[in-house]
Amino acid sequence: MRFIARVLALVLAVCASAATTSASAQDTPVTIAVSSSSLAYGGLQIALQDGLFQKHGLDPKVIVMESGNAAISAVVAGSAAFSGAGASEVLAARVRGVGIVIVANIYRGLSGSVVLAKSVAAKLGISPTAPIEQRLHALDGLAIASPSATSAYTIPYRSAALAAGAKINFTYMTQPAMVAALQAGAVQGISAGAPFSLTPVVNGDGVLWISGPRGELPPANQLTSSACLQTSLDFAKSHPETISRLRAVFDDLAALIKTNPEQAKVMLGKAYPQLAAKLLDAAFSESAANWSQPRMTPADIRQEIKVQVGAGTLPGADKLDPAAALLPWP
Repeated sequence: MRFIARVLALVLAVCASAATTSASAQDTPVTIAVSSSSLAYGGLQIALQDGLFQKHGLDPKVIVMESGNAAISAVVAGSAAFSGAGASEVLAARVRGVGIVIVANIYRGLSGSVVLAKSVAAKLGISPTAPIEQRLHALDGLAIASPSATSAYTIPYRSAALAAGAKINFTYMTQPAMVAALQAGAVQGISAGAPFSLTPVVNGDGVLWISGPRGELPPANQLTSSACLQTSLDFAKSHPETISRLRAVFDDLAALIKTNPEQAKVMLGKAYPQLAAKLLDAAFSESAANWSQPRMTPADIRQEIKVQVGAGTLPGADKLDPAAALLPWP
């Protein structure tokens, strides 16, 4: 119950963070549906708290959804202008013929880590610092919770495990529910982002088995983005000024993190006031560099497609044009 109460408070803080700074009457409203309250969006929250949206004449409203697929669906339905989800979700949408394009990167690399229940890790007889191929092979047959079949926290681990001769039994649930499921023994491990991946480890209930932020997966299975900002191609074409302002926000965010990390960390703490200090410190140390790389290239998308093909869960991914998934930067 202590953890659940903390998570509820955390989600409320994330949902309310867009209202922490006042917007002028001239600011352009922008609604962003994001895939979760995880710290993959820590950089976005820093930008909200530091007033970077208002600096560029934008009035943001962030809505937390249950998954990346749900976030993109909000854009398709017209209830949000922008979504935050993994590039893997964008590719899944484009395979279905949905004209979604990436505006900016929010989290470079893989933000999700695999954490096993302490008792499960002990029975495997393999060290959590063993070569990655051994740790991947040890996941064969284990029940691992992940947000969805198309999630950036599912695809790379499925792809890497298959390459190592293992098949993970993924089960899908929201990230806030994962920690309780791990504690109850309903799953043997979780694939999640901070703070949900860090909490079992800090509490002594889990073992960090594979770290996404540290880049422990083999290069062939490594994602280039766990969270990026997307919109429909039609919206992008009809609102070029809004796109330009949003990109300026993320450029300023990158500059803030690089030149004034202490200020950025203070803003992160304001966005997540219920997060324990040691969790906040760990999350910022782990992910600050990943929040400060807003630009993506066709080569990044080609890597994403390669990982999708390796996972074998998105037929037609190899036929996608990498450049078409990106809205070009000027």
